Amino acid sequence: MSRQHAALVLALVALSGGMLWWALDRADGQGSAPPPPPLSGNLQGLLPDEANTVEIAARYGPGVVLVQSFLPGQTLPPNVPPQFAPFFAPFLQPPQVGTGSGFFVDLKGYILTNYHVVQGAERIQVRLQGDPRAYPAWVVGSVPSLDLALLKTDAKPPVVLPLGDSDRVLVGQKAIAIGNPFGLEFTVTTGVISAIRQNPGAVDPLVPKLLQTDAPINPGNSGGPLLDSRGEVIGVNTAILSPTGQVGAPQYSGVGFAIPINLVKEWLPAMKAGRQVTEGEVLARRPRLGVEVLPLSALPPTLRAQYRFPDQGLLVQKVAPGSPAALAGLKGASRFVTLADPASGQGLRVGVDGDVILEANGNSLDQPWDLQNLLANLGPGETVVLKVWRQGRILQVRVMPERGR
Repeated sequence: MSRQHAALVLALVALSGGMLWWALDRADGQGSAPPPPPLSGNLQGLLPDEANTVEIAARYGPGVVLVQSFLPGQTLPPNVPPQFAPFFAPFLQPPQVGTGSGFFVDLKGYILTNYHVVQGAERIQVRLQGDPRAYPAWVVGSVPSLDLALLKTDAKPPVVLPLGDSDRVLVGQKAIAIGNPFGLEFTVTTGVISAIRQNPGAVDPLVPKLLQTDAPINPGNSGGPLLDSRGEVIGVNTAILSPTGQVGAPQYSGVGFAIPINLVKEWLPAMKAGRQVTEGEVLARRPRLGVEVLPLSALPPTLRAQYRFPDQGLLVQKVAPGSPAALAGLKGASRFVTLADPASGQGLRVGVDGDVILEANGNSLDQPWDLQNLLANLGPGETVVLKVWRQGRILQVRVMPERGR
């Protein structure tokens, strides 16, 4: 049910206002490499902001790599007679090469990038700035649900990019993107942090918040660093918003998104250890209430009308015994109906008399990940105030989430 509903939500996003989200084409124990010499002698006549950009590009640009992913093609099965080959033609495709970006986070040759840059690749290679050689690389670990992957190569890192603190990032501060847009190697663009917002659907819902920037990023920038004016990485460029909704290569629109580096640092040790972290492991670390919910929008209109449900919200199906939600008095379902699931052709059991969570800390809730993202952004010791609909009555319920380990 959740996958089916997610597909419906994506379809609605695509039709809403003619906008499409596009994934761009396709750090612990960092160490430090000797930085290149300062450029003070070459900066005469530049404004301070210009000089800052030039120095950061020269100092840390060599630590950014071009990632090339070689994807297998779809060929004709060997046992198919030649006369039937035309019937398979629509399903065949040649091998493809995808390009993205990455950057060194360790002197041992570890490279951070987006998972979608290397997903499905049978071979990966990286190219360094000013070096004509292509170096083999391989995936060491990944967190697919957060669109993160860690590569390793035998190439010697020219410089390691320092990882900053994305919790200290401010709206309006300078942002520098370095990457390989459209395969144009080692391109530098600048802008500002336009917003710090909950994930609006640009990437996987398990990424709770994103840094929005107007620094021009395009397909091929994915996996590259977003730096501040100190040259510290504050995010990993991952997606842009295309304003046209047209099929084909999206273009820069002034709205790009980066995964905050603090979220990356949380999972870097696991990736270095060679693990592919599952979605369940990511969720297990998040603050949680102990409820299973279903979006009201997933229910047929006739059922919503029959039980006089609100227009939007999360219908509580189950409350775990002893959980924060149970201690706060939230109620799960005790009466159920069976709905036909078009995807599976089987019946889907839905509770119809549980609480409906309308808002959390004043934010309306339409999908389960709305609540997940809000909880993920809470600090230690912070509570969440829920606006709850219970059989026509409106309640305010304060809950202290349980934090995962």
